[in-house]
Amino acid sequence: MVATKSPLTVLNRRKWLILATFAVSVAAAIAASQLVEKVYSSSSTLLVAVQSEGQTFDSVQASQAIARSYADIIDSPNIATEVATDLGGGTTSREVKDATSFEVIPETQLLKLNAQARTGARAKEIADSYATVFIDYARRNLGETTQASLTLADAAPVSGSPSRPKPKLYVAVAALLGLGLGLGLAFLRERLDRRLRTPEDVEANFDTPILAHIPRRGRTERSVVAFKEAHRILRTNLQFAGGEKPLRAIAITSAREGEGKTTTAATMAITNAEVGQTVLAVEADLRRPALQAELMSDEAEPLRPGLSNYLVETASLEEAVHPTSHNRVSLLPAGPIPPSPSALLEARRNRTDVLTDAADLVIFDCPPLNIGADASLIADRVDGVVLVVDLYSSTTHSVRQALRQLEAVKAPLLGLVINRDRSAAPTSYDYYYQSVSAPPVTPSQEHEKV
Repeated sequence: MVATKSPLTVLNRRKWLILATFAVSVAAAIAASQLVEKVYSSSSTLLVAVQSEGQTFDSVQASQAIARSYADIIDSPNIATEVATDLGGGTTSREVKDATSFEVIPETQLLKLNAQARTGARAKEIADSYATVFIDYARRNLGETTQASLTLADAAPVSGSPSRPKPKLYVAVAALLGLGLGLGLAFLRERLDRRLRTPEDVEANFDTPILAHIPRRGRTERSVVAFKEAHRILRTNLQFAGGEKPLRAIAITSAREGEGKTTTAATMAITNAEVGQTVLAVEADLRRPALQAELMSDEAEPLRPGLSNYLVETASLEEAVHPTSHNRVSLLPAGPIPPSPSALLEARRNRTDVLTDAADLVIFDCPPLNIGADASLIADRVDGVVLVVDLYSSTTHSVRQALRQLEAVKAPLLGLVINRDRSAAPTSYDYYYQSVSAPPVTPSQEHEKV
């Protein structure tokens, strides 16, 4: 089953992506506005009027028609050349044509001449010069034919602010585009992201019981208390998960490496020993053993003999099991790494059955399910399997593949342990923390209360 996430959930989860995209778009617009060369605009307005004794409808219509004709003529290269000559200073006709544009104001006799330049004064100079040149040109070449006069209705002003760029407009457009792009990227990222982020993601994607929510292991006293208490809850839930039959052998594994299975196995061994059980912790990861470092950090060198020695019958179980500093917890280390761990476990799997006679509870720290058949070979020989799911690295694909592997060997899966759960914050255990950290009440203090 695929989890369906509401749009609000996606927006909340991807808010930083949206904000970052929005901020980058706005910053890019601001930077572009600063880098783009400023352009100033100015306009001259010309009036076309047909010579007549009175202003009649026909004369106005004729003037408007002539104005439209003049708009086509005014853009002539010949006129641009005359304007360039009038401006002087090495101005070319191409520069004049690129700097000017023309339009007839609808329903009027007005012809508007627009000019652009790097300064407001230069834009005015071009517009006024073009108006003067064209008025003279129309008088000399078109006046007799059109019987119309062309006059300057409004001289070009000097603009104090540039017409381009327009920072406010650019930023507004960039903000809208950035917001839209951010939203698109957020939903695309959510669709492509297969990581498990929250316990709700795990519950929605897998129909498997969740045994415990383990917070991230910190260094503060409160974090340590919360971490241990979460494993005590796991211990209690495992007692009920086994039903009427007590669990004598439990395998701890994960879908991939680095999800916290070894830490879970070590802490489970310690918390079960707290209630009076003798616990044998087995370093069953014969590829990258790490359980000894968790339980016996003071031992710099790997302990010998170990599990591999026991499996090939070069050491007895008594010789391979080593005591730890934790009361009632002993360790069966990995021993020398064999060339083919899977083949060794397959050939000697019957010898793992007798390990339950060595303690009340045997906990196997198995390798991840994605690196070989090691964990699967052990999983079908124990009373229960616990799969650790890490909310920092697990994906729906990796967990689903792990569950399929366990199902293929008919392993007795007890449930999932959600590791590094952000929702299981140390503050959730404040009541327990206060109870264990409060100083004991002396008889005299108790008497005072009474």
